[in-house]
Amino acid sequence: MAFDEKGQADSYERRVEICKRSYDILVDKVNFPAQDIIFDPNVFPVGTGMEEHKNNAVDFFKATRWIRENLPGAHVSGGVSNVSFSFRGNNSVREAMHSAFLFTP
Repeated sequence: MAFDEKGQADSYERRVEICKRSYDILVDKVNFPAQDIIFDPNVFPVGTGMEEHKNNAVDFFKATRWIRENLPGAHVSGGVSNVSFSFRGNNSVREAMHSAFLFTP
């Protein structure tokens, strides 16, 4: 999970910063196999209505792309149910959101 001594990564920049730093330590200093690294760049809810959350999904997608392009061998995972947390109780919306999130190339 993209989390460090400052807290959870809540922006694209912080996700990249934490994942890059972790990768460099694991691969370059500890000789950990890159193919065994799985990053979770933090999926946060969308649709909260709060201005500071408006880029939650986009930042996750951008960070995922950056990890795949810049951290060779590393994998990405994310808690898909987090993205639709604001829509709990509305299963059709949640299922549609999860389908779209899972399909992202």
